[in-house]
Amino acid sequence: MVSGCPEWAFTQTANPANVIHPEKIVVEPWQGRHNVFATFKVPEGYEASEVVVVTVQGSHSYCGIVMPHSPSGMTIDQRVFGWFRTRTALWLLTRGQLSQLEKPENWKLAIFKPSERVKHHRPDML
Repeated sequence: MVSGCPEWAFTQTANPANVIHPEKIVVEPWQGRHNVFATFKVPEGYEASEVVVVTVQGSHSYCGIVMPHSPSGMTIDQRVFGWFRTRTALWLLTRGQLSQLEKPENWKLAIFKPSERVKHHRPDML
């Protein structure tokens, strides 16, 4: 998971027409790693960006990695997870800002038609 955002992530999420928000958010960093994430339903005919941008008021924007999600192996609905770094969530908890991670409008995932997509180097998992 990454915390800092590459510049291209902000460019991708600048146009509201290319952005979706999560249908479900889990914020439980006290449960250990991988317990802060959002689930996004990507519309048919679109692909998701490699990163999700999370904006926290009074701080700056953070990025997490995006992973495909398919519990049955094949699904009609394309869903992806946007993972948020647990240690960053715990840091936000100490600052009284953890509740901002629970707001869908603070999570942005850029989506693209395959023909319009510009591939970027995926951030390393740290």
